[in-house]
Amino acid sequence: MKRLLIITLMLAVIVCPPALAQAEFKKTKVAIIDFQIQGNQYENSDMGAIVAEWLITALVKDGRFDVVERRLLKKVLGEQQLVMTGVVNEASASELGKLLGVKIIISGTVMSFQNVLEVNARIIDVTSASIITAENVKSTTAIRLEELVMQMAEKIIKDFPLEGYVVSRTDQKVSIDLGRYAGVKAGMRFSVFREGSIIKHPKTGEVLDIERIQTGKIEITKVRDNIAEARIMEEVAPQTVAYGQMVRSLSQPQTDFGKYTGPSAFDSGRNTELMRKLSELDPKLEDVKRLKAAGNVNWEIRIKEALVALKYIYAQNPTAPEVWFYYAKAFGVAGNLRKTNKSLAKALYFDPEYIEALVFKGDINFEYGKKIGSKGRKLAPYAIQGYEGAANSMQDRAFKAQMYYRIGEVYDELTGDSTQAAAYWQRAVDTAPGSQAGQQAAAKLAHAPTTGSRSSSPPSPPAPSDPGSPGSKKPWN
Repeated sequence: MKRLLIITLMLAVIVCPPALAQAEFKKTKVAIIDFQIQGNQYENSDMGAIVAEWLITALVKDGRFDVVERRLLKKVLGEQQLVMTGVVNEASASELGKLLGVKIIISGTVMSFQNVLEVNARIIDVTSASIITAENVKSTTAIRLEELVMQMAEKIIKDFPLEGYVVSRTDQKVSIDLGRYAGVKAGMRFSVFREGSIIKHPKTGEVLDIERIQTGKIEITKVRDNIAEARIMEEVAPQTVAYGQMVRSLSQPQTDFGKYTGPSAFDSGRNTELMRKLSELDPKLEDVKRLKAAGNVNWEIRIKEALVALKYIYAQNPTAPEVWFYYAKAFGVAGNLRKTNKSLAKALYFDPEYIEALVFKGDINFEYGKKIGSKGRKLAPYAIQGYEGAANSMQDRAFKAQMYYRIGEVYDELTGDSTQAAAYWQRAVDTAPGSQAGQQAAAKLAHAPTTGSRSSSPPSPPAPSDPGSPGSKKPWN
């Protein structure tokens, strides 16, 4: 009997190694306090509670959060004689977290003044009684408050990357121990890494971290309840992505966009199915570009076909920024700069931090401005707005340096303002001196004139009612 028990235990260890046995995914437990309303009064006195509800819905839908039910939260707050609304401090959040059994408390404010609508959130770790991060979104447009809260939810979600393990590998495919219940969706991307050396404090000997050595990147292709399949996108070397390695979700996967590197349109924040449909238009737009360059009049037929196809997608997704971005691409290929800028304005209305749209706005206005000679000065503000917005929306220093370098070129080539050009080239060098853009900017500075400038002030921002040069007058709608 004893021998049988030992054999059974040995088989259990072989079949399910303790280090890699798939455990049930544990969601991050959070509590969301009603947001405090500041500034202009809203018609609904419960607006702070409504904002909290919108945020709760968005986090629950994502799948990786376990949000405390509002009735329980209200009951605990009542028992402790605490108010339901307001920005809690770190100490009170820590105490409240212990009572609710949560790891994270989210509180915040909604401020409305003049034309500006702003939502702020603080994410507090109850264990350390400290603020993990603070997020902020704001708009000067007539954007609805609910849409702004959704943008805030996306930022908060990215602050909590998913982590799991590779549980199998076959050829160029892997499976991970995270699935639908964990919030994994098709199109999401993960970094894969193996653990390296233990990092200890030199004085205390305390373990500070464990080295993570990246082995590759994967993209999710199929999702089940507790597991997901993925294709291997990159590997440091053949077969370096292996069973048992850790995975961590990427909040901003990188891809080439024109001359720059920016967040992919297929990241976890984008509608993957919608982008798949839209990407089918790319070959058609390339065909239009080729025909137009060759002087073939059939390009006008092709662009109309592309716009008809886009119209059907728009009918199902009228508020999707991706759709408006593709309208901008189509009008850009057709040479209609006015409609290009109007479409970009729509894309950025629905997503003010749409990197690709911001960079495209900078590129197309800069390139068109160079083509039309002295009149190109009028397009400088549009190009600068695009590049500046892209720089402000990204944390990557090399990317920021690229944007600053291009702004310097806009000033130099479109406005003739050598002082502003040198200022932005210096900013590129200061931001990322070792990057390609930083080195290019340093070379420009080395040959830039030391005196003389047409103007030391930046171009005035364009009027919202006149987004761009008239360009072509053809009615492509």
